[in-house]
Amino acid sequence: MESGRRRLAILAVLAAGLTLAGCADTPPTRFYTLSPLEDAPGGTPPANLPELTVGVGPVTLPPYLDRPQLVTRAGGNRMVLADFDSWVEPLQGLFTRVLGENLALLLGTDDVLLLPQNRDFALDRQVEVDVTRFDVDNVGNAVLDAKWWVYGRNGDKLLRSGRSTISEPAKADDYTAAAGALSDALGAMSQEIAHAIVDQER
Repeated sequence: MESGRRRLAILAVLAAGLTLAGCADTPPTRFYTLSPLEDAPGGTPPANLPELTVGVGPVTLPPYLDRPQLVTRAGGNRMVLADFDSWVEPLQGLFTRVLGENLALLLGTDDVLLLPQNRDFALDRQVEVDVTRFDVDNVGNAVLDAKWWVYGRNGDKLLRSGRSTISEPAKADDYTAAAGALSDALGAMSQEIAHAIVDQER
């Protein structure tokens, strides 16, 4: 009886050791964010541009991006979810916030609101975006494909619309480079939207 208990105790210790060893071999999750533009092209927003109040939203992303893991394409119809590489926060909110920061920089305004948001003042412009793709392809290019619309005061009139299809070089299987290249793609789309807004003011 005593020897049976001893064997069970030894087996329990061995099982615990194997469990700890398995945990020790599991890499920690790495977290990424999107970075906003550091400078406006040319260093400053366009001269004589009035300070606009701009609403950003709604911004929609496809359901395949509604997950913490970074998503890449492996060729054909196969998609790959990173095992240990995730966005530090939900991608839709992160994408929207960085877009807002970019537009604030490019338009030279502090009055950029992420919608929906309660407000007691009018919007001069409202930007809506529908993203159809935001990932890295099988050769390492970060691709952003999105349609966008710029509306007038309080969103009552469509002023401009466009589609941004942007590819930025990254590096296959390098998620740090992927997050940077996706940030660059978002920055390029932000510039296209800002140009559309500026053109309406000329």
